[in-house]
Amino acid sequence: MTRPHLALLRGINVGGNNPVPMAELRDAFGDMGFTDVATYIQSGNVLFRGARVDENAIQARLSEQFSYHGRVVVLSGAAYRKNLAAAPPAWGHDDTRKHNALFTLAGMKPKEVLSRLPPLSEFEEVATGPGVIFWSAPKDKYTKTMFARKLVGHPMYKELTIRNQNTTFKLAKLLDEM
Repeated sequence: MTRPHLALLRGINVGGNNPVPMAELRDAFGDMGFTDVATYIQSGNVLFRGARVDENAIQARLSEQFSYHGRVVVLSGAAYRKNLAAAPPAWGHDDTRKHNALFTLAGMKPKEVLSRLPPLSEFEEVATGPGVIFWSAPKDKYTKTMFARKLVGHPMYKELTIRNQNTTFKLAKLLDEM
């Protein structure tokens, strides 16, 4: 029996780097034997069905086909929902704050990533789920946060793939509809 899965690709179609056409990405997943393949927006969200999913094989295939170092985290629909269930109740539901979900790659644990990051500012809040860090900060102070000022240049940034609250919730809805 095939189950719904979500692949979150890191670093494609961002700032003109690692351009990957969505039609070709869907075809690549289909060629790997997955079914009901769909993408959501251009930032590397692939929904699909499959009985056996090998994250390393997916990364290797994407790296070869699209000529970039493909990094991906693959979650079953159930694992994605388990991650979202760990979010604080207000995460993503307070319009005065920016909210992002930072999914960890390559077996990195959220608490390990947090321990290696620069200190958070006093108004940033984080919580963790099994494979995700839920981050939020007031919109009017966003430019003063560690997230905005230091994360992109930090080595741990390469161990994360980030989705905003809208994308995070939309992906959950799309998985539920599969």
